[in-house]
Amino acid sequence: MTKYSQFKAIKTGEAKLNQGFWANRVDDYLSIIDNLEGALLSEENAARMLNFGIAAGEVEGEFHMNEWSDGDCYKFIEGCINQYAVTQDQKILDVINKYIPWIEASQEDDGYIGTQTLLTERKRWDDIEYHELYNMGHLFTAACVHYEVTGDERLLNVAKRCADYLWITFSPKPKALLHFGFNPSQIMGLVELHQLTNEPRYLELADIFVTMRGQSPEIGGDCNQNRMPLRDETQPVGHAVTGAYLYAGAADVYAHTGEQSLKDALERIWNDLIRRRIYITGGVGPQYVGYSDRGDPLYEAFASEYNLPHRVTYNETCANIAVAMWAKRMYQLTAKAEYGDWMENILFNAGISGANLDMTRYFYANPLAHRCEHHIEPSFGQYSHVPNERFFTFDCWCCPPQLLRTFTGMPKWIYSTSDKGVSINLFAGADLDTKLDNGDQVKVSMQTNYPWDQSVSIQIIEAPQNGMELSLRIPAWCSEATINGKRSESGVYTLQVKQGQQLAIELPMQAELYISHPMLEQSNGMFAVKRGPVVYCVEGQDISAGAKIDELVLPEQASFEEEVMADFPYKMVGLRTKFKRRPHSSALYSRSQSSTESDVEVRMIPYFAWANRVEQDMGVWFPRA
Repeated sequence: MTKYSQFKAIKTGEAKLNQGFWANRVDDYLSIIDNLEGALLSEENAARMLNFGIAAGEVEGEFHMNEWSDGDCYKFIEGCINQYAVTQDQKILDVINKYIPWIEASQEDDGYIGTQTLLTERKRWDDIEYHELYNMGHLFTAACVHYEVTGDERLLNVAKRCADYLWITFSPKPKALLHFGFNPSQIMGLVELHQLTNEPRYLELADIFVTMRGQSPEIGGDCNQNRMPLRDETQPVGHAVTGAYLYAGAADVYAHTGEQSLKDALERIWNDLIRRRIYITGGVGPQYVGYSDRGDPLYEAFASEYNLPHRVTYNETCANIAVAMWAKRMYQLTAKAEYGDWMENILFNAGISGANLDMTRYFYANPLAHRCEHHIEPSFGQYSHVPNERFFTFDCWCCPPQLLRTFTGMPKWIYSTSDKGVSINLFAGADLDTKLDNGDQVKVSMQTNYPWDQSVSIQIIEAPQNGMELSLRIPAWCSEATINGKRSESGVYTLQVKQGQQLAIELPMQAELYISHPMLEQSNGMFAVKRGPVVYCVEGQDISAGAKIDELVLPEQASFEEEVMADFPYKMVGLRTKFKRRPHSSALYSRSQSSTESDVEVRMIPYFAWANRVEQDMGVWFPRA
């Protein structure tokens, strides 16, 4: 626990899922891991374990595809270890142990590791797009989790040698390298290494990487968050993954240094994001290619204020999850409900829409509308990532392992601890077994099928003799919550609880219509539907009477009937309602015609569950009738 944080992360394996929404998604974990491993061993995939095998001399071939392949392999290992921590399934460990010797053999004598340079003619630190620091950062995180769970030092030793190499290379702050840090997962990874090893250089180096932003603005500019020093920034800019990773890493640094200017900057950037640049689903980074407000070329990026298109939008899965990671850190720093609310919103919507319900096929981008007859053709650059169909292997495979480590790491999102007790960050079926900093044993069990059911039962199985604090967050969307029968407004509550005590929380939820800020032109005059934290959408096959999705308008007086959807797994809740049908012309512009609007029966499904059947039209926002 740092003195600048309200809560701290639990250790991997101290909590595990017991039922409900998140447990369902990893119940068949061996099939999920096998599927992902198959992609990583494919010669066609952009992320390849095979590159490590080639470097180790055990596989024939040449380096293939993306410079960030190594990092995505490390994310896969992290996701596997998360699941091993709670199941102790030797089959998972067997998968990981196949690849650790390859990784060890890939490390060079001075500690540098990167198959994208070792196996090619590329030179070290020649181009930020080689993603060296991104790869190394994910190595650090995976190694910390692996050691924490298994006590096996092999990956940790690789990570420490690499971090020591980075200290030698970057701590003098050479001018030629000041612009490096693109996709800076190394900041989070270095802080995790510091926390595990108590090596102060790793924390200092993480702060150096934060401070390097803006020191060489002529290279990368806003796309690399390099136009302006982070401590002076006022808005999220540039590539959305690299930005969110930077902000999450800076939050980790603040947790240890308490530097107020860093926290102030993060709060400014956050406030701008949630007021001007984030989707109702929690998606971020709509801009495929373009320019920043300061004139720098961008791709896969945060856009200008209130520019959130529905169909032609990027919203990379990795970026959405990265913002949730940042929100989690800000919530742990401040205990402010707003951060937890957005973390939850992302995790139930745009954070997981990138995977099908079986976790076997994936999306890179996450739009809020799709039209079968009007595909966005992959004619250049980032347009190749358009989600016209889910993929197994792909030319940019960073999102599948990001999803794996998020799903299997969910217990660490659900619970945190403080000096005086436990924080429940998300309502989910999960058990906690941990020790507080003073050594007191704590056990908590939470039972719920949230977000489909409104009831949450929390049992304090073991607590210190004099009791402890239990913090929990009533979400902003819930206006009639109760805690043990007592009406509770939205916000963070800290309760004093004792061993044997049970809490009953009710979070009444119903489908509600949402509107956007009037400056958000793409959604102005339209409705979206949410039930609890879940955003809903319409797919073409759920529209009756032969109506098309672009003919649907939603009445303000619409009523919704809830149903358990028999044609989807996990007993998810769907919504049946009546839209109005307003026929339209095929012309670009036409005279307005008075017409009789007829009722159309429609079923709405959770947005995260779209594209799990045949390809069909999809929409989240609908004109008001």
